[in-house]
Amino acid sequence: MRFGSRLGRVLHSRTVIGLVAACAVSCSSATSNSGSGAQSGIASAGASAGTSSAGSQSGASAVTGSSTGSSFTGNLGSSGSGGSNSGSIGGSGANGGGTGSGARSGSSGSGAGGSGADSGAGAGGDAGTGGCAGKTYKLCEDFESGAVGAIPTGWTTLKGFGQSGGVGLANDQFHSGSMSLKSNSMRTGQDRVQKSLAGLGATVTKHWGRVFYKVGSPPPKPNGGVIHITFTALEGTTENRIVDTVVGTNGTHQWLFNIPDDSCCAGSSYNWTFDASWHCAEWNIDVATQSFRFFSDSKEVTQLAFTGRAGARMSNYTSIALGTIFFQTPPSPIVVWFDDLAIDDNQIGCQ
Repeated sequence: MRFGSRLGRVLHSRTVIGLVAACAVSCSSATSNSGSGAQSGIASAGASAGTSSAGSQSGASAVTGSSTGSSFTGNLGSSGSGGSNSGSIGGSGANGGGTGSGARSGSSGSGAGGSGADSGAGAGGDAGTGGCAGKTYKLCEDFESGAVGAIPTGWTTLKGFGQSGGVGLANDQFHSGSMSLKSNSMRTGQDRVQKSLAGLGATVTKHWGRVFYKVGSPPPKPNGGVIHITFTALEGTTENRIVDTVVGTNGTHQWLFNIPDDSCCAGSSYNWTFDASWHCAEWNIDVATQSFRFFSDSKEVTQLAFTGRAGARMSNYTSIALGTIFFQTPPSPIVVWFDDLAIDDNQIGCQ
């Protein structure tokens, strides 16, 4: 994916009428260390079915577009009870290479459904035993070093495809200590920050990771269609979006593992909602076996688990990116705080 001369076409491909939250993985654009990436396509693998305990949706989506050097077809359906959402989506984009196409459909249940809301530590202040003091993780960042409003010490700016800014240290919310990293913007393609992984050795390609996040009020909720928001990514030959979300018009969101051309890999049902509390996201990645697992507040989201998926394009990562980048304009600023990021050879947990 490349920006620059293609930016107008990329942004045009994101302006889709009748977009619905029934899609399993959103069409999107993104940046990588090379400052490139954005096109439309399908990101589901094979056929799978999921059961949703809340926030059901129905409808069909179909997106066509070209992806870089591969072709992909898949479908994903889910069923559930609770709220409803229906509609259709169509769009196209191009970026050279092979073609990517697919369709998704889902059936919705009816009646009262249980809530899939996130649950976790309370808002504001020290919500747990986070922080890096006394920890021996291979990488630990509690965002206590640097000036409010500035880039954290030891990090650099990862340029987005939109205007600069929108990310820096803040002291208005924190999971531990007295500061956190804050993203605050209404602009698509905003900047993030990145930290080199050069000193991690073999841990770079096989590790457990964890980050705490808190979403500001009002939480992201599109007036129509969806908002695809990436929280955390690993930067290598392409960007692996390891803490990634798509929010529907009813305010529920899914988790997904996604890459910039949307050709891979997995998405969950829309079982979650953002609230004003601190929450914990964990991932486990193994480049050698092309494997991935994801946990939300210590509970595994099994729909995201995969192994042997060459389409994920895992690589010898050079950095980890943190901060929100999103691909559809929200009705109000999207505000998210991040704290207590850690990477290690063993599972870290939400403590």
